[in-house]
Amino acid sequence: MSCKIHAESYNEIIERNWPAGIKKTRQRMDIFEILYASENPISANDIFVAITRSHPQEMYAISTIYRNLLAFEKAGVITKHVLSTEDNAVYELSSRRHHHYAVCLLCHKKFPINACPLHIIEEDIDNSLPGFEITGHTLEVYGYCKDCKSE
Repeated sequence: MSCKIHAESYNEIIERNWPAGIKKTRQRMDIFEILYASENPISANDIFVAITRSHPQEMYAISTIYRNLLAFEKAGVITKHVLSTEDNAVYELSSRRHHHYAVCLLCHKKFPINACPLHIIEEDIDNSLPGFEITGHTLEVYGYCKDCKSE
């Protein structure tokens, strides 16, 4: 038995991962492609720069990026993070594993933290806030990455 391995095209990836109920437009597909390829949360401006580089023939306005990000956010396709070290919000696909970030104060790189401490304090929250329903949370850790620390 032989097996042919081939790289999946972005169109195949988008088709396989496209969220139900979201109209598929060229602009949304371009934004989704950038978000899918990004390993870290990315700002609307970074998305705009990436799209104008990869599709110079297309005319995109930054307002188009924000409008489509809002539509994705309302549909639960993306998660919006407002990190205190950033001037603007950053976005990532919601389908990825829940995680928090360590943020370098010098270079502003974001490093995913592979653990979530909420389960450790969940009982304390239940005891101190009876009846409170947690629907989400964020955690940011600040410091200096190994590259910036050595400088």
